[in-house]
Amino acid sequence: MVRYGEVALKDSWTRSSWERILRANISHDLRAAGIDFRMTCEGGRIYVHTSDERAPSTISKVFGVVSVSPAYSVSPRMADISKLAVDIAMMRSPGSFAIRARRAGGEMPSGRIAVEVGAAVQRATGADVDLDNPDLEIFIEARPDRALVFTEIVRGVGGLPLGSQSRMLALISGGIDSPVAAWLIMRRGCPVALLHLDASPYADSIEQVVRQAEVLQSWMSGRRLDLAIVRNARAIEMISSRYPRETCVLCRRLMYHISTLVMERLRAKGIVTGYSLGQVASQTPENIMAEQVGIEAPVYHPLIAMDKTEIIELARRIGTYDISIGSQQCRAAPKKPVTRARLEKILRIEGELGLRDLAMELADGVEIVRIRR
Repeated sequence: MVRYGEVALKDSWTRSSWERILRANISHDLRAAGIDFRMTCEGGRIYVHTSDERAPSTISKVFGVVSVSPAYSVSPRMADISKLAVDIAMMRSPGSFAIRARRAGGEMPSGRIAVEVGAAVQRATGADVDLDNPDLEIFIEARPDRALVFTEIVRGVGGLPLGSQSRMLALISGGIDSPVAAWLIMRRGCPVALLHLDASPYADSIEQVVRQAEVLQSWMSGRRLDLAIVRNARAIEMISSRYPRETCVLCRRLMYHISTLVMERLRAKGIVTGYSLGQVASQTPENIMAEQVGIEAPVYHPLIAMDKTEIIELARRIGTYDISIGSQQCRAAPKKPVTRARLEKILRIEGELGLRDLAMELADGVEIVRIRR
């Protein structure tokens, strides 16, 4: 039994469309895992009929799924529900238990189900009823044509079905933060393409970036994942030799100009960064403003209010953390970078260095790599 959240709150047309996308994504991931199944949908639930024990874990990793429960289906007769609950309890031999009943269109009140099934389980096992901290919880969802009985709720990743929103271009550096930001925008329904600005020899993170991209590809439910690579060592050398303290701000401003051009080429609708406010010297409000004013594309920062501990926890969950800890810091970064960049100065230097024209030149040399997993 698959539960979804926000999808159910939409108007009927949007809900129907997003349910189709969610079912298609679940079907793809189950087939990719080699799981045989049959799928139905009714009453705000998706039902996957299968005997493969891998199914709940696989489904829980599909964006839009709130939770999954491996469930038994029986007739809505009280005797059949009670017998199944007793069989489950006898297999577990709990010291205490609780019955959590819910009516979902059936005629029988949930309170009556809980009382009668609970009494049957208690007679059969001798276990105590404990509604606060039981050893075993038996959940019953009573519907008009059947009852679903289960003991486990597998937490899903939630969010919106991937593909329900437009494609985004996510900047990826090889570090911890950027793949997490890409994953979070995917969680809001956006397929992604990735852009890496290769800073070799100042930093060489290509290996980490490709491996991170492969992990993100595994969350894409079969959609294409493109990795765009732009070589920008020449730009770094020019900027750092003339304006060392402003190197990071100017390089990022160039990065946004390049990103806008690549975004249009890959038909994306926005740029995604791994910025977390105040985490490093370059991510202060003044610097972020100096980097982004006049950029002709929307810029999204999914991590902006998260701290490093939260980001690392997500990176572990996604599967990119161990890859990220091997990434290199850019050796062109100054020891004392400017933390409160003056916008008028940055714009003046941008014009002096011709960063917009340089961005067009570098973007023309972009290499697009199709990521497969």
